[in-house]
Amino acid sequence: MVVAFKVFVGLLLLTVLLVVAHFAVIEIGREVVTLRTPLPGPATIAEGGWKETRLWCVDHDGAVWLHSGGTDWLPQFAGNPVVELQRNGEIRRYRATPMPGAHDHLHVLLRAKYGLADRWVRFLGPDNETTLAVRLDPLPSP
Repeated sequence: MVVAFKVFVGLLLLTVLLVVAHFAVIEIGREVVTLRTPLPGPATIAEGGWKETRLWCVDHDGAVWLHSGGTDWLPQFAGNPVVELQRNGEIRRYRATPMPGAHDHLHVLLRAKYGLADRWVRFLGPDNETTLAVRLDPLPSP
């Protein structure tokens, strides 16, 4: 009974260590930006109604590209595709255009920028039919 408990505690600690290592690889690897999307419902942008998501990004063809493992992001861009991106200490506004499906060119860019960390993330969550890339085109400053 004591041996089984020690094995359980050891596996639990190993799991916690792997989760911490996973997030360290993602956060420490390279640039991590914060995407701010308007919250649905009564909260307005003026009232600070933003959802913040930390992500990786790459620049390509005059736009910023984001990548998600699923289409659960899609509702965030419905109706009001204007988002904010906090990057290098600055917040800028963009028009978000969801681009469902696999994007090989985006993976090449992500791999070049994030290296081994990108390989790790793609190993844990490979692309499938729910993969979603989002193109952010800059909007003029208000």
